[in-house]
Formats: sequence, structure tokens, C-alpha cells
Amino acid sequence: MADKVRFSVSATPIEDVGASQEGSVSTFIAASECYGTVGGSGEVAGSSDTLTGITIEGTGGANDGYLSSARYYLSATQVAESSAVLITDLAATGFVYFKHTGFEYSSTSALSATANTTDMLSIQTNSASNERVTIARLYAGEAIVLPVRLGCTLNEFAICSSDGVAMDGTVGTQGTIAVEFLAFAATGP
Repeated sequence: MADKVRFSVSATPIEDVGASQEGSVSTFIAASECYGTVGGSGEVAGSSDTLTGITIEGTGGANDGYLSSARYYLSATQVAESSAVLITDLAATGFVYFKHTGFEYSSTSALSATANTTDMLSIQTNSASNERVTIARLYAGEAIVLPVRLGCTLNEFAICSSDGVAMDGTVGTQGTIAVEFLAFAATGP
């Protein structure tokens, strides 16, 4: 039986309706202008997918995001988005997940004791003209999943610690970011 990965995502637009009569604290409700919570879920290499499976490595490493059942962190260096560092190669990537841990990078196996909740984890991919395109800027604790289904190799993604105050793609002000990630190679249809 082939391995697979399940994913889900949801988003709820929240509207600030102003301060209540009792005090000065804002009240938030689900936005009525749009149609409410959105979301979806799926499986890469699942029963409705044309892929025959994903590869979950026995031990993992720099290409996979885990090493012998433990997290394997990447370092998002303090550089501008235009100089973001490409991730190591994993051919035929089927699924990738990135998370801003909220800590500076210490090693592949441990988070630093120093928090980094100021800078953003910027994630880029190369365009057809080899120019970087920012696909996400994540604050501490935020994550993104990308079911790419053989759409790329992992080293087409680049990461960096960028300015979380100006949000303009310039160099982060606090330090590196330890990045939690998972990547799985997919086997074709």
C-alpha cells in the first residue's frame, strides 16, 4: 500500500465592529460581508489522486524535515528576500510544509533559547525567468502547506528571515529563524 499525506486548511474572515458601550475594547465577529468560513482538505497520493504514493524515508534528513523520528530544522538566514537561500534538493516533490517556529536557529535538531517573534519567515519560489517570487510571509507560529504533486523540486523554494515590521522583503531585524518543515517526494501516476 502506498504512503500518503493528509492536509486541511480553513480561514474565517473576522470583522472589527468597534468598541462596545460598556468599554473601549473592540468586538470581533465573523464578517457578514462575505460568506463565512472557507476551507478544504485533501490527500496527496490519496484515493482520488493520480499519484501512486509519497516516499516517507526511513530516517530522513535535510531533504525531508525529520531525522530518525525527530524534527530537522532549517535555518532561515537574515537576508533580503532577493537573496533568500535555496533549500536542499528533493526531486519530484509531492508535498511541502513550512512553519515559523518563533525561535532563532540553533541546530538541525534543537531550537535556540532565543525567541524570534519580530521577523517574518519569507518563502520564495523561482519564476520561469529565475526571479524570486514571494509566496508567503509567515509570522511566528504560522504555517503553510503546498500540495505541489510532482510540480517542482524542493530546491526551487528559498527561505529567509525578513523584516516583520516594514513587511517589505528587506533583511530581518532580530536574527535567524528556525524553520520546521516536511517534504515528501511523490511517485508518479
